[in-house]
Amino acid sequence: MKKFKSIEDVWHFLEQLPMFSKVGASASNFGIENIRSFCSTIGNPQKQIKTIHIAGTNGKGTVTLLLEAIYRENGYTTGAFTSPHLLKYNERVKISGKDISDDKLLEFFQTFEIQLKKIPLTYFELSTALAFWAFADAQVDIAIIEAGLGGRLDSTNIIIPECTVITSIGLDHQAILGSTKNEIAVEKSGIIKKGIPLILGNIEGLELQEIVKIAHQKHSEIIYSSNYNATFNKGEVYLKFSGKPIQTNFIEPINASNIATVKSIIDALDSKFPVDDELFRKVIETFPGVPARFEKLLADRDWYFTGAHNADAITSLMNAMNRFHDCKINFILSFMKDKISLGTMHPFKGFENLYFYEQQQGRAAKLMDISTFLNVKPIKESSFKRILQEMKLEVVIFAGSFYFYPIVKRWMTHFH
Repeated sequence: MKKFKSIEDVWHFLEQLPMFSKVGASASNFGIENIRSFCSTIGNPQKQIKTIHIAGTNGKGTVTLLLEAIYRENGYTTGAFTSPHLLKYNERVKISGKDISDDKLLEFFQTFEIQLKKIPLTYFELSTALAFWAFADAQVDIAIIEAGLGGRLDSTNIIIPECTVITSIGLDHQAILGSTKNEIAVEKSGIIKKGIPLILGNIEGLELQEIVKIAHQKHSEIIYSSNYNATFNKGEVYLKFSGKPIQTNFIEPINASNIATVKSIIDALDSKFPVDDELFRKVIETFPGVPARFEKLLADRDWYFTGAHNADAITSLMNAMNRFHDCKINFILSFMKDKISLGTMHPFKGFENLYFYEQQQGRAAKLMDISTFLNVKPIKESSFKRILQEMKLEVVIFAGSFYFYPIVKRWMTHFH
């Protein structure tokens, strides 16, 4: 009897799988044997596509989506695999800039029902296999693959890409990837392949030395995006060698480094996937930004959401605060419990108007967890409308876990 008769059956199946957002590391399988076996049984779609593999603590989602938009604008059929999804599962797999359709999703589950029974996959492994199949099925010219956690044992790490990319190294998921930046650098470096060019983003110090050592062992050419000496000033990005500054919609200065990384990838692959310089500039200038990365929530209000869920992302958020130096700023925070520490909370201490929303899921931080470090006022489902209405003319920054994003988007429907 067929298990997947409709898309509702697919949603039900996915909901039964352990998700990292709910249970953390126990939802993950740190090894690539299962995904390799499964992909082998469905025809190894990952071998039928040309890919770019992107790892890093922060910045990889922005680099992935910027790169996809540039290649698409230049006439290539593109694929993009990102995670986590923010509002709907389909967001993880994009073909030519559009989320995978429910029909295509259902086709995957119906076609490979037997294989799914034989080889149990985690939520992320299944998403990865789906992406490879969808990109091969659509015969994309280039697919940009964002790694999930780490790199070495990540289920995306069964591809032989055109180039590998490490955007940044920071402290995140230490329980899984290692307690130091050096250990995390080694895990991320696991995506480096023999003889395949490596593009490095915003990385320095001992972590850079560690990655360079591994790249040399693999005989991989290293391309440093820092050669572009990227600078950021009020949304304007200047890249050395690239003429006049590029006016962008970005708010966080770190995006200068992300743009330099994108340009370095394009340079590295120029002989295979040439890109017009003017189209590169046009896409960067018109790019609206990445959802949930300092996203403006309402046209008529200075209200933003940003997924600042680790120390480096919070530093990036604080670097953007200069833009609002004459304004009253309200922070509405919501974190997972494992992200709460003196280091991550300390930057918020200088702000008076701090609120906290307690999510109703297992990994979510409680009010008492954050109150140890910050003097926050609770904001609840019953009070958000009244509290936010009073902040209408002020700057409001919703920050923390990406799992807070759907809640905030739902709240925004009350203010349109």
